Amino acid sequence: MLFCPKCSQEIDERDNYCRRCGRALKPGTGFWYSHSGIILLMLVLGPFALIPLYMSKILSLRAKAIYCAVITLFTLYLGYVCWQIFTLTQQMLEATLGMPY
Repeated sequence: MLFCPKCSQEIDERDNYCRRCGRALKPGTGFWYSHSGIILLMLVLGPFALIPLYMSKILSLRAKAIYCAVITLFTLYLGYVCWQIFTLTQQMLEATLGMPY
C-alpha cells in the first residue's frame, strides 16, 4: 500500500491527489503547474515561471507554447518600461543639476 508523504493517509496508486489533505502526489500536477499557478508565477517571478511551465504535466503543448510567448512578451515589456524609467530619471537629473550622468 502507498501512503501520502504529508498526512500518512493510505492512498491508491492511481490517485493524483491525497483524498485527505489534497497534496499532489505526482510531480508536475500541483497548483503551481496549473493555469492559475502559471499566471500567478508569471506576475511574481517573470521569466522564472518558464521552469514550472515546462515541468507541468497538466498543460497541453499548445497551452505551454502560448504561455511561453505571453511570458516572453511580458518580460520584454517590463524591461522596456524599466529602461524608460531609467532614461527619464537621467533626463530629470540632468535638467535639475545641469550635469550629464
